[in-house]
Amino acid sequence: MAIEGRIVRAQQFERNRLELHPGNRPPYDVLLGRLGAERLSQMGRDWQSFPQSQPQPGCRFFPETGHNVCGDILAAWRANGLELDGRRGTTEAESLALFGLPLSDLVSETLSDGKTYQVQWFERARFELHPELAPPYHVLLGLLGNETRHSGQASQQPSLPSNDWLAQVNAYRARAGVPPVTADPTLNDNCVQHARYMAENGVLTHDQNPSLPWASGAGQTCAQKGNVWLGSGNVWKPLDAIDGWMMSVGHRAWLLYPTTPTFGFGFYQTRGVSAAGLDVLTHARLDQDTTFPGWPVRYPGGDQQDVPPIQLPITLFWPYFGPTPVISSVSLRTGSGMSLPHSATTNLPAGHKGVAIIPAQALPPFTTIEATVTGTYDGRPFNVTWQFTTRR
Repeated sequence: MAIEGRIVRAQQFERNRLELHPGNRPPYDVLLGRLGAERLSQMGRDWQSFPQSQPQPGCRFFPETGHNVCGDILAAWRANGLELDGRRGTTEAESLALFGLPLSDLVSETLSDGKTYQVQWFERARFELHPELAPPYHVLLGLLGNETRHSGQASQQPSLPSNDWLAQVNAYRARAGVPPVTADPTLNDNCVQHARYMAENGVLTHDQNPSLPWASGAGQTCAQKGNVWLGSGNVWKPLDAIDGWMMSVGHRAWLLYPTTPTFGFGFYQTRGVSAAGLDVLTHARLDQDTTFPGWPVRYPGGDQQDVPPIQLPITLFWPYFGPTPVISSVSLRTGSGMSLPHSATTNLPAGHKGVAIIPAQALPPFTTIEATVTGTYDGRPFNVTWQFTTRR
């Protein structure tokens, strides 16, 4: 790839780029990319325009660029480095080799999650303070490898969240690589009626009791053909129901089903109760499953960049009326190779066919995760590996 006017062999990582420079003597024949400076340049920002400072007590002042490094960022900078002298411990020369010089003082910036953090730019990194996280994750390195690689590329994934239920559903479907759906006004009305029945009666159900208020044939249609949701309080919004279904393996399978072209949705609130219904079956075209080329459907999707750092089920789905896959191995690890404890099952709710990987704990924030599932489906071997990245 072309780097600073030269063709260099390189490998991209989530937080940096390793470059081969065979003209240099070891260990300098493998160098880290100057992605801090490069990312600022991509953003049209001149690092030399950052305000400079004077030496401050308790900080390390770098006269080369006129910036101080202090506090937790200084501690993290000094604790890590490239091994250059074969001795125990990390010298400043080794830290400098890994991260480079500071290009700014500590500054407040709004990052890709829409939140404002204190960050400090270096030649080869961006240090970020995350006081909401427990040490050592309260000081993180920005995903500059991902940011520089994707800079200028058109987003293929609509933003989340949205207060428009259909936009929310289709944003999730885009992440899974399945076609968008449309809305049917009649189905919408059916689901509003069932949402009202659940909210007024304070029950979560797929089967209305005709003797209770607000029961209706139209509402019963939605009740039997889709996902249902109930929440205590009136702070909920339609997107909360969609997000909740995406956390449930069985509900997610219907929401992402690739050959269903049209949904219906209804949301209703009354006296401190909120309810929602999503008709996913009335217009289902399961007879077209053999024409969809993207099986198995994955969620989180391949290269998805905004996966929440929670105990999120990771799923593969095959056609509903197909055979159950047989798994021989499942792995879940970070991009750096650290294994993440998990369990896996093919016993999915409501007769769905696929694999669910359940992390033993919340996924680490700001990390690329790689999932691999091998086995057989309908007697044929498969090996599915994909990556996604958690947000802050």
